Amino acid sequence: MEARNRSLSDWLGAVRTGQVQLPRFQRFEAWSYSQVQSLLESVLNDLPIGAMFVLQVEGNPPFHPRPISTGPTGDKVSELLLDGQQRVTALWKSLHGNYPEREFFVSLGEKTDYDGTAVKAVKISTRGGRRYPLWIDDSTRLLERGLVPVRLLLPVEESNKAALEWIKSACGEDQERILDLMMRVNDWRSRFASFNIPFLSLPAGTSPAQVLEVFTRINTGSTPLSIFDIITADIEQAVGESLHDLMESLNGRVPGLARYGDVQDIILRAATLMQDKTPDRPSILNLDWGAVVQSWPQLVSGAERAVQFLEAEKVLDGARLPIFTVVPALISLWSHGDGLTPDRVGEARTLLRKFMWRGFFTERYESSAHSAVIQDVRELTKAIRDGVVNVDPPIFSSELPSIQDVKEAGWPKKKDRLARAILLVSLQGGATDLADGEAITVLNASRREYHHIFPDAYLKSLQTETAASLALNCALITWKTNRTIHDKQPLVYMRDRAEANSLGDDETVFRLKSHAMPEVPLRENDYTAFIEQRAEVVVTAMQALASGKPWSP
Repeated sequence: MEARNRSLSDWLGAVRTGQVQLPRFQRFEAWSYSQVQSLLESVLNDLPIGAMFVLQVEGNPPFHPRPISTGPTGDKVSELLLDGQQRVTALWKSLHGNYPEREFFVSLGEKTDYDGTAVKAVKISTRGGRRYPLWIDDSTRLLERGLVPVRLLLPVEESNKAALEWIKSACGEDQERILDLMMRVNDWRSRFASFNIPFLSLPAGTSPAQVLEVFTRINTGSTPLSIFDIITADIEQAVGESLHDLMESLNGRVPGLARYGDVQDIILRAATLMQDKTPDRPSILNLDWGAVVQSWPQLVSGAERAVQFLEAEKVLDGARLPIFTVVPALISLWSHGDGLTPDRVGEARTLLRKFMWRGFFTERYESSAHSAVIQDVRELTKAIRDGVVNVDPPIFSSELPSIQDVKEAGWPKKKDRLARAILLVSLQGGATDLADGEAITVLNASRREYHHIFPDAYLKSLQTETAASLALNCALITWKTNRTIHDKQPLVYMRDRAEANSLGDDETVFRLKSHAMPEVPLRENDYTAFIEQRAEVVVTAMQALASGKPWSP
């Protein structure tokens, strides 16, 4: 990496010839007019505006280029601008008068807060082929207002003539005023021409993955680009298909996939697994996109089957998903499901239940997840696609947590894998609301709240040594029920529920059991026994699910 200096005049010249362009994955200009105004004031007053970041290009650019907004395309790109697009675009457009709704002027009568030369932005509208306000193109009336167009400061030879003509028109026969204003304009133009904008450059030959890593790191202050944003333009040019259109059709067919995370990210990672690659950024950049387009129907089918499978297993959304790694893997594996007989589909379901729940309960994907999941997917693909029997992916040998681990797991609203896995166990019986009796579904899951079965305030009053915010002390209930129960001890709210409906105690017990809650410790207000017994229930469920067997309390 090399640090260098470059004048604004040279930057603008490089844009003019098309030597400096943007990688297509860069988002479009986003600055407000006040930011443009502030930038122009910084240049006029010789204040630093920060360094640029470029990638040197030799031969064909590694990313499809596009010119700076309103700039020419040019024949040969020598640099791709990774950081500095907004600044270069603002300078280029303001100095060329290319903002349709704004014109920028140096103010002769105003100063900045720091007593520097000020710039003023004037809003413009066009009606009937005329620009308003009407004085915007009248040099005499502009000068009366103390305004000099910034476009006269463009550091090129043609600007000298344009500036002289504008000044003569504005000043009339007043030679002294013409000379004075010409000297000031020339001074301002000289400041623009010589203004230094330093830059760092990556050498030609830097790998696309490294470039994207640098780009991501230097653009953390704004909304980060997804890998889809970065590659889409190049891919569409290469394969002649619109990835946006493909994604839109997938979203229409499998709308539920969006509940589990960013659809574009999920699909790109699933595509890498389908091509026997690790689901990481370098692999996505090296995908065979022709093969992706060709296998798109299988990928969509895999996504549809994966969502149906997740919903059937009561994995309802990303907010309660223990670990993301399994979702692209399930899509890849279910993409082989269309040609299977019903018996083979049943075998696949058992294998994938075992795979998914072990992914939730074990530490298999806590580190080196990309290399770990490709090993597991390869083995499971042999079984599902090819019919190989007795496959043994490494995840099937991963150690399940102990009962003590289960008892110590934290609050599932946090991003805690084991805590969320335990919460999902509590949904296997339908997690019927304790008051309104409605079972949890994909339609109402987002409206459920995390409730302390033994309220925190109640446990504090008992001075118990066991923490309150444990996964085993959590149930998902509606907000209304949560407010009704509030901080009541279990025995009290169980009695309240029984008295509040005509179905009696049996219905209350049924609703509790649908959350995998042991009844007796609740009736006895025995928190320690409740945690012990619910841990035993969860471990029983875990062992069944991690063996590929369905479980319900």
